[in-house]
Amino acid sequence: MAISVSDTTPRIEYTAPSSGQTVFSVPFATEVATDINVYVNDVQATYVASLAGQTGTAFTLNNVGTANSTTVEFASSQKSVTIDIIRNGAISRTTDYNTGGFFDIETLNSELSRITRNLQDLELRIDQSIKAPIQEGGTGTLPTASSRAGKLLAFDASGNVTTQTSAITEYLGAFASDLTNRPDGSALQVGDIYYNTTQTETRIWTGSNWDLVFGRVQPLSTTYTSTGLTTITLTARPSSVLAILVIIDGILQNVNNYTLNDNVITFSTAPPVGSSVEIRDFSSTVSSGSGTIINVATGSEVTQANIDIDKLMVDLAAATGRIDTSQLSTSLQNQIANISTVEGRTLVLENIITQSGVNVVTDQGTKITALETLTSGLDTTVNGSASTSLASRVSALEILQVTGTGSITLDLNRITNLESQAFEADGTTPRLATLNQHNSLNATVNTLDGKATSHATQLSNLEAIVTGGTGTSILASISELNLVSTAAATAESNAATAAAQVSTLNTTLGANSFTITETTEAVNGLKGKYGIKINNNGHIGGFGLNSSANEVGGSTFTFAVNADRFFIADDNNVGSPQKPFSVINGITNIRDAAIDSLQANKIRGDVNKVNVVETTSSSSTSSSYQLKLSCVVPQPDNTGSTSEGHAPLAIANVYFDNTANGMTVKLTAATCADDQGNNPGTEYLILETGEDYYVSNFHLSGGVPYQISASGKTLAPVLFRLYVKSGGAGFGGAVNANLTKANIIGWGLR
Repeated sequence: MAISVSDTTPRIEYTAPSSGQTVFSVPFATEVATDINVYVNDVQATYVASLAGQTGTAFTLNNVGTANSTTVEFASSQKSVTIDIIRNGAISRTTDYNTGGFFDIETLNSELSRITRNLQDLELRIDQSIKAPIQEGGTGTLPTASSRAGKLLAFDASGNVTTQTSAITEYLGAFASDLTNRPDGSALQVGDIYYNTTQTETRIWTGSNWDLVFGRVQPLSTTYTSTGLTTITLTARPSSVLAILVIIDGILQNVNNYTLNDNVITFSTAPPVGSSVEIRDFSSTVSSGSGTIINVATGSEVTQANIDIDKLMVDLAAATGRIDTSQLSTSLQNQIANISTVEGRTLVLENIITQSGVNVVTDQGTKITALETLTSGLDTTVNGSASTSLASRVSALEILQVTGTGSITLDLNRITNLESQAFEADGTTPRLATLNQHNSLNATVNTLDGKATSHATQLSNLEAIVTGGTGTSILASISELNLVSTAAATAESNAATAAAQVSTLNTTLGANSFTITETTEAVNGLKGKYGIKINNNGHIGGFGLNSSANEVGGSTFTFAVNADRFFIADDNNVGSPQKPFSVINGITNIRDAAIDSLQANKIRGDVNKVNVVETTSSSSTSSSYQLKLSCVVPQPDNTGSTSEGHAPLAIANVYFDNTANGMTVKLTAATCADDQGNNPGTEYLILETGEDYYVSNFHLSGGVPYQISASGKTLAPVLFRLYVKSGGAGFGGAVNANLTKANIIGWGLR
């Protein structure tokens, strides 16, 4: 049967609500389960044929092979997640047509539908890919694999696809002379940087020539191995964040990716663990700008030097007339103006050291000496002698706290000894009973003592009964035994003779009479008879047991029952008597039986429940499904083997008038709350079929789907539904023909 394929995108995305959702519809055609891929939060879920025992994102597909009725059902409710359902059918040809003779239109329709779905799947992939505008004539062919290996995708000046080693602007490495191309042979890009090892300076490509980055410098380079932290503490403080370069595994980092505070660099994202982090500090030697640095002692120009900022500030303050301060920055000029002499700076330092006329350094030293004296005295008091050093004093104090040596006795040892006496080696199992445990044991002993006393009293009473209160056992006397023996001999003699006894019980009420007759007869060594007969106004019933005379083969016993109904009751079910075996009107009924071996000429199954529904008049059809009939197979009787349920089955027959040139029908099943079909559950497809040419009838049959019962048996009522629509699958010009008759026969087979 061909499947109608509309112009649709074979992909849909859902956002599951916070309250949870289990079933999601698939609004595009499917053919087989492998056509569908499902992703939960971008992770592909696993398809299973049955959800029994499954959890999480495992899913199955319902109504596979329909145009828009397929659903994805998860094992667990999905909450606040993204669900992507995508069709990805296999591209293959499954049909080979004959070169002549019969040509199956239905098979061709199915193949064309599959090709259309494959094209839709490819269209989705193309729409999701990177592609040039359709009005451009150029192609997007990539460079060869060997030339693009280890590089980034880029575009040249004409917009064509090319490659490069990293970003457009990059650090190229260290070289002895200026480069004319990048190390990979590609053209230099504006902003490219490299380090000149001959001139010991960093240079940048301006587009036409190489220029200095910070001037001629000798950077301080330090390499660290990242531990995954966002901070690195440098051994020296750079002058500013612009005076350093940060290189991670050979890649120059953008200055916006980190900050500098004193000598601590903080990254916005921690470098990968184990990566090499190189910090190049260019602030140790500086020569740049329009001003000139002068050696104030000689008056000569300094082109490269390690600058002591404090010394420079002193020199500038003492020799301002020997340099052109107008070439310095405004900030530096202001600092120079604020310092008059070196003596002034010394005075400031003295004011810091001396506070309120007291030499702070000396005073603190005095206090430290006094503290050491006090510590020594305490040490002498505790240990009998002073330790020779602060480390020794600390060690002595640690020993004092832990072991309790010296003149102080700690409770720690006492507690430890007490614990070792009260508990086992594990420190938790009591060695001695606690007071509560002792009291509990005492209460238990008292209780048992009371029970023992009661039992002793009962034994004394029993002994008094047995011994007659004298302590001596009561035994039968020899005379009593002789009497018993005589009575037994007499009974044996009576039994040895032929005897017969008949007793009758009569009752009469008006014209009604009721008689019960009991017959007992015995002939010594020959035969015996026992029977009961009941006569109710001439209607006779009863039973009898007879034994024949001794024969060569032995005696023969016959047991006969004359009754309209005969059954054996189950003594174990006193509250609700059962009849596992009965004979009614000459038919033997066995409710439940376990038979090791059975031979029978005829065996039939038992239809526990049956229902038949049929349309009473013809009705019209349309291009959409219409519900025509509903049939409920009632729940099975909860007796005997049906406690495990019965297997509901259904057969549906549909008949059309002669205008039907294309029809589709389907049969579904669902559980319901009662035998009237109220509150039906989820409806599952049993069978769907259609034809694209003139048809007059359809016949559908099936049991309950596996979603309702994997074993096929159920205790619940089952609602079967029959749907009809005009037009077979893929047949667009169908006539809305009339449904002349339809029926459903449903039954539950035990």
